[in-house]
Amino acid sequence: MSPQHHRDLASIDQVPDVLVLSCPPGADGGPAPEATSSALRRVLGVVREWLGDARYTDTRLMVLTRRAVATTTGDDVEDLAAAAVRGLLRTAQQENPDRLVVIDHDDSDLGVLPAMLATGEPEAAVRAGTVLVPRLVKAAVPDGKTSAWDTGTVLITGGTGTLGGLVARHLVTTHGARDLVLASRGGDTARGAVELATELEALGARIRVAACDVADRAQLTALLDTIPALRPSSTPPVVDDGVIGSMTADRVETVLRPKANAAWHLHEPTRRLDLDAFVLFSSATGVLGSAGQGNYAAANAFLDALAVHRRAQGLPAVSVAWGLWEQRSGLTAHLSEQDVARRPVRAPFLSDERGLELFDAACRSGEPTLVATPLHLRAVAATGTAARAQRAGTGPATPGRRGR
Repeated sequence: MSPQHHRDLASIDQVPDVLVLSCPPGADGGPAPEATSSALRRVLGVVREWLGDARYTDTRLMVLTRRAVATTTGDDVEDLAAAAVRGLLRTAQQENPDRLVVIDHDDSDLGVLPAMLATGEPEAAVRAGTVLVPRLVKAAVPDGKTSAWDTGTVLITGGTGTLGGLVARHLVTTHGARDLVLASRGGDTARGAVELATELEALGARIRVAACDVADRAQLTALLDTIPALRPSSTPPVVDDGVIGSMTADRVETVLRPKANAAWHLHEPTRRLDLDAFVLFSSATGVLGSAGQGNYAAANAFLDALAVHRRAQGLPAVSVAWGLWEQRSGLTAHLSEQDVARRPVRAPFLSDERGLELFDAACRSGEPTLVATPLHLRAVAATGTAARAQRAGTGPATPGRRGR
């Protein structure tokens, strides 16, 4: 039977075994932040309707994206908006096991899709007719020093927060950084900001604390114009948890703006500068999904894709997808013991010392994206995410693809 095309779910008379939804091309939505919001809004609307309609209880949903994932070293992510959609859907898969399949393609023959469905893999990419499935592999990290942080100015967005302050201290005490700009919406009125600056100045660093909403292009551009010899590191997180069935476009935007939009606004004006480093703090949620955090997964998947995109353009970038740290931050302070217990991958928490070791390893790895968290593989296997994590070591790991 040939495929039938419908304008929406309500227009379908005979319920099929499989529904196919093509993610709208991001380029059609204008600039990346706007295109990403548009794509997430459309796909979220369809997924919520599909989940809420009892007629489709036994119908699987296949979502198609195009060139939204890198499958080889040096490969580009052409559709950043669709990459964010894939992050959203990884959470939908956690919440609704065996009901969704996400497939990226390159316009080659899609005749392999029925066979792909039969494998039970939740996610795949089709390249030149070959099906590739994602796996985490232990990253090969060379010994030696990380990037030279003791020259130029280091901009840390979210720099007055818990992780931002931790990284700032590390760069000053371990790597000899001497000129830092710590940017946050609160600036020197943020809790602990003045004390942090005083501490770092006592160690011999020049510290500037700047009030800047990095998701506001005009504010960020004005700040960048005052910083010579820049090397940025981005850490700001916001969460607004909720399962896909209750997720709204506004709740997605709340989380997307300070993370994905801010990263893009940092990327655009700096891509013509001679940067030594461009470090993004992402989350393993974007790679593995996490029930109740579809919007957060989408934002972090965008960051990972942006790092790959930059590297394909010959620009420096690494996106570090963190697990949870022992030290509570603005991201995790709201989590109860029950929330922590519901994590899809129950990995040990990262100590400050281990986290900073992984930060250094990521910066010298040469990889555009890494997952920096210890993984207990038996626990992972029991969650259904084993397909993505079965080859991971104790961290760091890098996403890879293999044929099937």
